[in-house]
Amino acid sequence: MKKLSTRRLAYTSVLLAVALTAGSIEAALPPIIPALPFIRIGFSNVVTLYCFLVLGFPSAIAVTALKSVLVPIFVGNPIMAIYSLTASVGSFLVCALLLYIKKSGIPVISMIGAVVHNMLQLCVAALMTGSIAVFGYVPWLIVTGAGAGLATGVTLYLLIKYLPARLTEGLRR
Repeated sequence: MKKLSTRRLAYTSVLLAVALTAGSIEAALPPIIPALPFIRIGFSNVVTLYCFLVLGFPSAIAVTALKSVLVPIFVGNPIMAIYSLTASVGSFLVCALLLYIKKSGIPVISMIGAVVHNMLQLCVAALMTGSIAVFGYVPWLIVTGAGAGLATGVTLYLLIKYLPARLTEGLRR
């Protein structure tokens, strides 16, 4: 197993702090669509995919899992950690696989990840409520997930393109 350098650990910690901050701020903002208050853009997911591209899988899965558990606790909704952890880790694994095989661009991969995230949250909701009625949200969550994924994917693309390379020297896989 590859030894985790102090610089890599520090950079992972900074990215976790950024993801936690972004997730907490986004949770405090009013809903984008008042009729669907659980719809969010998910800008903390930009951080997790950036972490994967710069630091690799181990750091990125750690940031994803910790963000998914800690943000719901920070914002006073710890039960959301069940939804968040399942959906975030599942969608991250899909995105990581697609980024690894390089079959699509970052915005498309992010769109797929956002839709997968929403579908996994619906599966958790169906298990928690014991009702399949939650799947009535599928059309809305596909459309909003694709839009949110496009927004985060374009943001990530621009971040990678314009962020100075000196910030990530020696960290790339």
